[in-house]
Amino acid sequence: MLIREAIQSRLSAGAGQDPEAVQVRLPMSLKPDRVNVRTGLLRRLASSRAFALGDRSGVLRAAQGRSGRAFRLDVRQRVIVKALVSRHVGKGADRAAALAAHVSYLGRSGAGVEGARPEFFDREADGVRPAVETAGWSADRHHFRFIISPEHGDRIDDLKGYVREVMGRVGADLGEPDLKWVATCHYDTDQPHAHVLVRGRRGDGRDLVIPRDYIGYGFRARAQEVAQERLGDLSRVEAERRIWRETGADRFTGFDRRLLAAVDVNGTVEDGVGVNDAWAALTRGRLRHLEGLGLAVRTGPRYRLDEEMETKLRTLQARRDIIRTLNQRRLEGAREVRPLGTERVRGV
Repeated sequence: MLIREAIQSRLSAGAGQDPEAVQVRLPMSLKPDRVNVRTGLLRRLASSRAFALGDRSGVLRAAQGRSGRAFRLDVRQRVIVKALVSRHVGKGADRAAALAAHVSYLGRSGAGVEGARPEFFDREADGVRPAVETAGWSADRHHFRFIISPEHGDRIDDLKGYVREVMGRVGADLGEPDLKWVATCHYDTDQPHAHVLVRGRRGDGRDLVIPRDYIGYGFRARAQEVAQERLGDLSRVEAERRIWRETGADRFTGFDRRLLAAVDVNGTVEDGVGVNDAWAALTRGRLRHLEGLGLAVRTGPRYRLDEEMETKLRTLQARRDIIRTLNQRRLEGAREVRPLGTERVRGV
């Protein structure tokens, strides 16, 4: 019998009864939980994959395990932003030497699309000449160097347009809509990324000072905001892969923040053994990796975290970045083959 027919049959059966005698009641509990109806519905919705995939707040809810702990799966786009304030020192040509050398390095052959030389661009045009764009910057007190690396930069069709949008919002935040900057996009790593040089002087001639908190958080928030608008949420599978990768990363991650938030007064966290939920599985994987790095020590069913874990992980990441940069420059030096002139040959 169809639902519609069942309803009509029920209404017909009660047609001859006193209307006051016909009462419609909602169940007070749902089997087998024997809990309040509203609570039961919310639990079922929270554990429903279809409901989670429809959540537009940027967070997916995984089904709760036996422990009853909810695990929040972040599906928002992430962007890494690295910043450096480069002060100009020296006099005359020496004052501009460091900036000129860095511009030359950014424009090196092999860093562009398919090994080509990368093109520079600014707020308004492509193919600009960086030496011309940065002329006069050496007279300023400093300039800023930023690296903008979207987690899925390869999916952004117009990376230059993305950078322009980010820098436009950054300029608005700083009260400098005509912010002077020049950038180039590199494709010689796993994910395309952009190098942005920002002049350290405002339009009115004053020094441009960017607050430390904005460099650390605000800039990245703007970059992630634009990436989210262009790419949307990650799929559930991609979000799960991302957090599993974090368990084996040699850097300080968002997962480590959760671990630090879960420590007790003795600085220890549960090892997750014997628990079948997602949080426990991730905890076990991350703690074993931290143990291998010497940053976690097992003490019975718990792990004691190093008090300086965050600092040491950030230092480890910085050292690896330096080594990667030095190796890249060494390789690029080997690529630049040109006829010998009258200058001295270095290294022999």
